[in-house]
Amino acid sequence: MEQPDLESLANCPVCGGGDWRPFLSPKDHTVSQGVFPLTLCSSCGFCATNPRPDRAHIGQYYDSPAYISHTNAKAGLQDRIYQLVRRRAIRGKHRLIARYKTNGRVLDMGCGTGEFLSYLKSRGYLTTGVEPGVGAREQAIANHSLEVLPSLEQVPALEQFNIITLWHVLEHVHDVRDTLKKLHARLSPGGLLAIAVPDRDSWDAQHYGAGWAAYDVPRHLSHFRRTDLHRLLPEHGFRMKATRSMWFDAPYVSMLSEKHQGAGAVATLLKGTLIGMASNAVAATTARPTSSSLYLAEKA
Repeated sequence: MEQPDLESLANCPVCGGGDWRPFLSPKDHTVSQGVFPLTLCSSCGFCATNPRPDRAHIGQYYDSPAYISHTNAKAGLQDRIYQLVRRRAIRGKHRLIARYKTNGRVLDMGCGTGEFLSYLKSRGYLTTGVEPGVGAREQAIANHSLEVLPSLEQVPALEQFNIITLWHVLEHVHDVRDTLKKLHARLSPGGLLAIAVPDRDSWDAQHYGAGWAAYDVPRHLSHFRRTDLHRLLPEHGFRMKATRSMWFDAPYVSMLSEKHQGAGAVATLLKGTLIGMASNAVAATTARPTSSSLYLAEKA
């Protein structure tokens, strides 16, 4: 696949610095098979895919039956494992939210095919989704009778939400600061913001290096650490409530990493599970994070 126009990220979205240094060069295993460099901010260490596809061209990098969150596929072993883990994760997400908000209006950014919103809707929440992908958005509407809009800008300007969730979404957005500013404006006073993103400080990220599947270039534009979100959220008017580990992500990410390295189905399952468990063991016994981290904050 020929790479379309790319744009360079001039300034770091965390500290504003403009000096970047090379880091890793992961491959896009899902669509283009191209290599996309990662760079580190010399001032604060933030990591970005740089250069990256611009807004006009990023959509084609999601156009693949292998991109399961947009297709709801169930064909292969990884797909079936994903579906199993997702069903359990949805229940866990609901329990987590219910500790803070047992009802109210929910906005789920990047809602995909709508399974999480449908679950919340069945438990009495008033739900709205945002999903740029046409196919995924149509599935969410047709399968679950959800209100799903193509962009945050199309959500009515005066509409306020008690809960806003971004489950593995913030790493996809081109302008992190502008997105956080808009989310703050749409959240009601004291409202809950939940953000889950891959964590490149995890042990499995270090183990796989450029082969770590959660880099997922070029769809993932930002590659966060806890220090990045702990700085960005307060700067945008959010008060941190908790930072939590996400224990189910490491085995699945490790399986994908093994698959990308050419392992067979059995080896992918066994080795990926073992490495994911090893990463979780490191997180449980040291200060290192799990493969993904979850941030809970409220509108100050």
